[in-house]
Amino acid sequence: MIKKILYTLLLGITSSILYTQAQAIESEYTEEFEHVKVTTLLEHEGFLLWYAKLQGWDRELGLDIDLTIINSSGTDVLEAKRNDSSAWDITAIGAVPAFISSENVPIKIIGIANDESNATDILVPNNSDILKTRGWSKDFPYIYGDPDSIRGKNFYLRKGTSSDYTLANWLNIFGLTEDDVNIIDTQTPDIISKVNSKDADGVVLWSPENYEALKNGYQIVSNSAHVAAFVPVVFVSDYDYAEKNPEVLSKFLALYERAARLQIEDVFKLILSYKEFLRVYTGKVYYEDFCIYDLKAHPVFTLEEQISMFTSTDQYNSAMDLLEANIAKRFEKLYSKTMNPFSFFGKSFKRETTRMYLDKSIEYKKNNYMKLN
Repeated sequence: MIKKILYTLLLGITSSILYTQAQAIESEYTEEFEHVKVTTLLEHEGFLLWYAKLQGWDRELGLDIDLTIINSSGTDVLEAKRNDSSAWDITAIGAVPAFISSENVPIKIIGIANDESNATDILVPNNSDILKTRGWSKDFPYIYGDPDSIRGKNFYLRKGTSSDYTLANWLNIFGLTEDDVNIIDTQTPDIISKVNSKDADGVVLWSPENYEALKNGYQIVSNSAHVAAFVPVVFVSDYDYAEKNPEVLSKFLALYERAARLQIEDVFKLILSYKEFLRVYTGKVYYEDFCIYDLKAHPVFTLEEQISMFTSTDQYNSAMDLLEANIAKRFEKLYSKTMNPFSFFGKSFKRETTRMYLDKSIEYKKNNYMKLN
């Protein structure tokens, strides 16, 4: 009991300190800073940006980040931009919607926020017959399911996202396609409602919502990593904004890496802050075991590692080019990069994947993440 009381007091003090820091930063005179609108989903990368802003690191680089965090999906973030061109300057969304759902939203893919392959799960109720078989394919010994138990089931997910890609890869293991099951395109909060009412044969969720499903008697049959679905979250900029504000994008990427390096060097230092972030934006208290698990389930990359993943040679395509091709192949659509704007899935896209802003970010990193004179 005493331990719980002491912990509660510690959490309260931490929350107060964080709030005071935020208020102090917001009260500063802002005309000297470059204002930039950033939208992220309510997940790991949103936390790292929230944490960086609380420390005032954006101001040290001459930026004033207007951070919006929403419990939605990448397709919805793109739709918001489609309806309102001023919705955001920079966002962080899954690579799948960035590649296939950005019709009529000119964008540049400029960096990688994290790898969420170990934090995107296919879940079924713990009494599902899908759980009766494990290792149906010898190439995937840890994957649950078989064709007969899967066929005809109802799966709730957000189409055009990492969830969609993950389910497609899982079905492919059993020689199935999305035509063999019923896919119900559903907003994330509504998926949780289905989970709470035990009214879904299966769902595909990323964190922290997958944790809610586990608490409600659902079990993981696979995650993205186990079905060879690499699903990074990528940083995306409005195309015209990127053309006009290259320095802002480079500073932003340097800012994010500064927070990411804290996770790389000592993830345990971020646990209480992550718990507070989740409390602020979900209204729920998550245990420390989930916080540490989820932080570790989202590997992050240095600027140098990201540059490597964006770099092609005469002999090899870049990791990002290969990812785009794999996503297109899985969705069995026509893939072409011969037109500008790109012709993709029979639609027109103006999209560029570039490392140029990462290259410039190195200068800010070498200057200890401070504004260059």
